[in-house]
Amino acid sequence: MPNPLTIAITAPGQMGAGIGARLTAQGCRVIVPLEDRSQASLDRARRAGMVHAGWDELGQADMILSVVSPEHAERTAERVAAANPGARAIYAELNAITPERALRIQKIAEGAGLGFTDGGIIGPPPSDSADPVLYLSGPAAAEAAGLRAYGLRTEVLHGPVGEASALKLSYAGITKGLAALGATMMLAAARAGVEEQLMAELGVSQSALAQGFSRSIPGMLPKSGRWVSEMHEIADFIGTDFPEHGIYRGVAALYERLFDAHLADGEEAETLRDLVGR
Repeated sequence: MPNPLTIAITAPGQMGAGIGARLTAQGCRVIVPLEDRSQASLDRARRAGMVHAGWDELGQADMILSVVSPEHAERTAERVAAANPGARAIYAELNAITPERALRIQKIAEGAGLGFTDGGIIGPPPSDSADPVLYLSGPAAAEAAGLRAYGLRTEVLHGPVGEASALKLSYAGITKGLAALGATMMLAAARAGVEEQLMAELGVSQSALAQGFSRSIPGMLPKSGRWVSEMHEIADFIGTDFPEHGIYRGVAALYERLFDAHLADGEEAETLRDLVGR
């Protein structure tokens, strides 16, 4: 086994905690700032074997993995940079953000002396049954890819900062956009009273699609709130010069509404669970 590293993770969300658990299982020391975190976050960090460290201690790690919601990516980089001037860690920006935002974060990180790699995570949090891949691009990508020795799948894209982010958003636009399209038309069919006929026809003529929806839509509902900002990032990535960017503004609004329905156990959430559970 390689020499253990100290890895900092910026937040103990589901993805961050999953990555942390995989790294601690491989002998790494994983640190995370836990001030003002919810009890659920504290419990995730504890189960993952991560230990608390202040923001000004993150620069002492070999690598800092930024795993937060897209809307917090730049503020997180600014906080790490301000608290750790002159640090020599690698800052791996692993959030679902536009290439332009990744370039802004590169300037923030490198301005504090940090190495930098742009990244995109494709797949669910690491677990016994899941093994996501971390795509990496930019100046420190090859070095960050060494995390494969500690149980993480990594792939280096031999291009500039922003390439991994572009790949992540392109992939998410298809997979999460398809789930949104399916949910939209299932709800429309239910309002028209033809939902049973729709699902039956999908099962016959589009069986692979129907099976995919049976997995993606139930899993989407509890996560849809976290996907809202990602859909806006995808819209920005497409660009206002292309009218298609508006599709993902609509998807963001859909996911916001479905998350509210999920929390309230509302009619739309119940309808979707019933249809894909047939």
